[in-house]
Amino acid sequence: MNDQPENTGGAEVVLLIHGLGGTRHDLGRLESRIAAMGIPTADLMLPGHGSHPHHLRDISLDAWLDAVRQKLAALRQRYQTVHVMGMCMGALLALEAAKLGGLGRNGRDRLILLAPPLFLDGWSLPWYRSVRYLLYRIPLLARYLRINERSPYGVKNKRLRTVLEQKFSRGNSRHYAWVPLSTIRELDRLRVSAMQDLECVQCSTLIIHAVDDELTSLKSAQYIRHRVNREQTKPKVRLAVLADSYHMICIDNEHEEVARQVTAFLATA
Repeated sequence: MNDQPENTGGAEVVLLIHGLGGTRHDLGRLESRIAAMGIPTADLMLPGHGSHPHHLRDISLDAWLDAVRQKLAALRQRYQTVHVMGMCMGALLALEAAKLGGLGRNGRDRLILLAPPLFLDGWSLPWYRSVRYLLYRIPLLARYLRINERSPYGVKNKRLRTVLEQKFSRGNSRHYAWVPLSTIRELDRLRVSAMQDLECVQCSTLIIHAVDDELTSLKSAQYIRHRVNREQTKPKVRLAVLADSYHMICIDNEHEEVARQVTAFLATA
């Protein structure tokens, strides 16, 4: 497991989980904003990330889940309160951690889900996206077929989009320009798992999602909120909807609003 060293001190910590093909930079300046509150953070580099996309070919969902569980268990040994925040695929991994890792039993742990892709139904996805399920049955094809990042790269801000396009063309170490189809298969496995047993989420939860998310519609956030809250006498999930962003909400037009929502939510712990 390859993680960044965390800051230490205090009774609480925030575990940060990046998205598919990404790194801690997916979260923009959130880490520094949380640190400014006096709350330390712990970064987790998911297996297969931070190097070259072909390293994802042999990585399964189980490896990602194990990495999150191990990191969460280690933090539990050092901190009384562990908040978990994930972006994109990291949000679904955070959701699984909340269900399986007893998050919230102390009444203080918080869960933050940023643009969780429970459904891959965004407006930018090609009409033939469902064909992937047939391709999964051909192991070598799934292993070597590349799924490329493409415009709008998750950002509504045109200036930033141009910068990202240039970085991808040069080979961006902060985010992969492509991932193997087999990795999308593992994401699909995660999505199916994340839909199960949502009533097991016991901690207060904040979901932030953009109405114009090109990868996953608002349906994902609404589904999670409904499934968790319907089993509770007091609603545990709050949904904040953004009106001027695409999928990468931590770096797009409303990144300051995202930071404001996150820090305000953590302040209630």
